Amino acid sequence: MLALHSFTESLITAEVPALAAYRSFTEIVQGYAEILRSRGRSDPEDLYTLDRIVKEHALVDMVRRSFAVVDREEMLAATHNFLRFCSFRGVTDLVLKWLRRDLDAAWSERMSPLERSAELRRLRRDLIESQRGSRKFLERMAEYDREERKLAFKDAEVKRLTAAMEAEGEDGEARDLERLRSDLEAARRERGRQAEALSEYADLALYLQHMNRFSLYTRTRQDYEASVMHLTPEQKEVVDAVRPGRDFLVWGGAGTGKTIVLLHAFAKTLAEKAGDLAIEGPARTVLLTYTKTLVKYDRYLAEVLRAGDPQAMVLTADSFLLARLKLLDSRWYVDYKGWELLAQGMNDTGVLTAEELAAEVEDFLLGNAVTREEYVEEGIPRRGMRQPLTRAQREKVWGIRDGMVDAMMRTGALSKNLSRIVMIEHMEKNPKDDRLRDCDFIFLDESQDLSAVDLMALKRMAGRGLVMAGDAGQAIYGMGSPFRRAGIELAGRTRVLRSNFRNTCPIAEAAEAYRMLGGEEGEQAAQAFREGPAPELYAADTRDALMRMVAQKAQLFTRRLGYAPENVAVLVPSKGDIPAITEMLSLKGLAAETIMEDRFSFSSRGTVRISTLHSSKGLDFPVVLLYLPSLPARGSIDGKAADTLARNLIYVSMTRAMDILDVFLLDPPLEKPLQDLAETLGRVGRP
Repeated sequence: MLALHSFTESLITAEVPALAAYRSFTEIVQGYAEILRSRGRSDPEDLYTLDRIVKEHALVDMVRRSFAVVDREEMLAATHNFLRFCSFRGVTDLVLKWLRRDLDAAWSERMSPLERSAELRRLRRDLIESQRGSRKFLERMAEYDREERKLAFKDAEVKRLTAAMEAEGEDGEARDLERLRSDLEAARRERGRQAEALSEYADLALYLQHMNRFSLYTRTRQDYEASVMHLTPEQKEVVDAVRPGRDFLVWGGAGTGKTIVLLHAFAKTLAEKAGDLAIEGPARTVLLTYTKTLVKYDRYLAEVLRAGDPQAMVLTADSFLLARLKLLDSRWYVDYKGWELLAQGMNDTGVLTAEELAAEVEDFLLGNAVTREEYVEEGIPRRGMRQPLTRAQREKVWGIRDGMVDAMMRTGALSKNLSRIVMIEHMEKNPKDDRLRDCDFIFLDESQDLSAVDLMALKRMAGRGLVMAGDAGQAIYGMGSPFRRAGIELAGRTRVLRSNFRNTCPIAEAAEAYRMLGGEEGEQAAQAFREGPAPELYAADTRDALMRMVAQKAQLFTRRLGYAPENVAVLVPSKGDIPAITEMLSLKGLAAETIMEDRFSFSSRGTVRISTLHSSKGLDFPVVLLYLPSLPARGSIDGKAADTLARNLIYVSMTRAMDILDVFLLDPPLEKPLQDLAETLGRVGRP
């Protein structure tokens, strides 16, 4: 590391000789970064690399001064940062190729460094021990900041007086020299007293030192993976398995790169279509997903991959299907609330509330295209519904269902699921009408969150196949797997991704432990391999106190640990929490943007991101601050089903974090899923 940093310094001062006059390595590199900005060469990734090299130098100084231990993994991280610097600096040499080859070989194993690194194990244990009593910890961190600023002021005063003494020299006036000497001695005494006061915060200084080392390694490893991982062999095999004329499912846990795989398959299909002269007509290939936020994110990634025209080809499933509904009758539209009012006016069941009846008709009967024979005669199980029904009660509900459908068809204000059934029935009755069948392939992200009738309609609209990505562990909008109900045959057409590229080992371990604590079963969790700090739990007895903690941690990550503001995300239960969080961040000098806003762009920089738990699905952020004073509203589903969806939502939110996860809960948590989360974070990662 000494050699790499010495060579880095020599390259910089050779390019900009004036920087050789600077006193320290840090000043030289930071001065170089400012020059790059002034020249218009301020690529953020290049500047982040220089920032990481500056932070590495603190470890180099520890080696020089006290023979500190440098971990093998940290040496590999330093090598990567050095190679990145040489790359944008335009340095090419055979030795650099050897270093790149050896780095690729060392990190291609993708094992957890804790399996072979005693030093990282020690750092992780010390971090856990140093962060005890979260509220007091953050209060003292603010005090430590103030005391450190005072020491910096005293240091500057000593340097100023020392420089003045040197400028006077031996030839100066005796009276002036004596005055300067007296002032300098007084300043040194003041600095000594301030340094002694700061020593009371030695535990916090150690925490910050460890966090700097860990976050530096974690971010560098993530940067390395992004630079080499266009597709892993596992992911490439999945992309190659996508074939025309057949449905296909990419299945994998959080962080396995399902969206990246889907986008690569999307780009590959577009390229193949461009060279396939056998395809005639206006047939389209589109990529659909569940939320508007995820559409923006997928468009952003598609632009990076240069996959066609993202604005025209990456859409929400709802907007895509609404456009097709309008082709059948321009007066029809989707009314997301009218059916609830109809259920309220027609409810004479005597056993179901208006809310329960509305959910029974829209979510269960229409959402699954349940027939009268199945519902009344066969007594199909009603999963997730609170109230059991007799045959006579089902007959009554079915009659109300028919009345609601008739009313919606008369007005043209269709519920979401009825609109799908209308299109399905039209395609079945009019097989020669191709207006709704103008797509070859439909690619579908987060497919587990769509209803059975969504999938039924899309399957009939895709001429050569429905290619889906999903994860049952992340189902947050519905219960169970809708694929079989939709008539989609996936035997032999499913591939499972098993490597977690998003999350560090501690985050993946915590998320999986939480999932298992809820009694969830399913596929074995994907294997993570990047090391990082264990998730931290913060607790307070009021929402205001929790929000202050969130803002303090956001400030710590951006001001102390060098994370760009756009790399920090605050996830909140509902939109109603956003104004207060935004104001609290503003009081700490941090600007914030809400990712659900139409004007928001994932390419923007300089602001902390805020999102609801639901809208964060499919996204990832280096730092996630999970603000959970309570759970979002549960709706009309029964207790067990609501509990499962809440746990899935928390699991999804935890796994948005790439490097660092902090969780903020009321003390004590009010709901069982949050109580279990507190228990999980109290156990995971403890030495």
